[in-house]
Amino acid sequence: MNIIDFKNEPSLPIENHTKDIKVANFCMPHLINMMVDPIYVETGVFKGRSICNIVQRCPNIKEAYGVDFWRENVDEFERQVTTYTQHMVDKGYNTAIKKVLSTGHKDKIKFIKEDVSVAVNYFEDNSIDFLFLDHYLSEKDVEECLPMWYNKVKIGGYFAGHDWAYRGVRNGVRKFREQYDIQVPMSIVGAEWVWTKDRNI
Repeated sequence: MNIIDFKNEPSLPIENHTKDIKVANFCMPHLINMMVDPIYVETGVFKGRSICNIVQRCPNIKEAYGVDFWRENVDEFERQVTTYTQHMVDKGYNTAIKKVLSTGHKDKIKFIKEDVSVAVNYFEDNSIDFLFLDHYLSEKDVEECLPMWYNKVKIGGYFAGHDWAYRGVRNGVRKFREQYDIQVPMSIVGAEWVWTKDRNI
């Protein structure tokens, strides 16, 4: 498992990442801030905007993990097919590192530089307090990742994700809830979706 730990890396001057209006997971900190020493996991880090915003807005976070493979890929949602070259994702990775080192909270953050299907094995079942999924590139990715990650979240923890605006995400999330008869209410705020996990599947 390729784990990147920043504890021994020199800090950069602290920047305010909470003002980044392009960040995902913008409406979730109020939920995280009601938790005690939560473990936060985010998939799909790219340039690190979201995870760095979260650790600065949620000082109660005990550990924050960012999962991304940082490899060339194609985003296939809707009609907006976008290709990310290796050069682009390498630049994104380097930007993410600089952002982490300038949060003032680098000791809390680790990156897992693996595919999500590999990184999921790093976490025990019922170990994550707040999971935010934002790595998927197609409806197939959504359908595969939800059952893969669900049991990693604690009972009473939050299962959440981004890109509700995409039909492929909406379809995948709804199919998952129907397949496993998940009845707890789901909240949708802008492009984000979330519910409280009440049981394993």
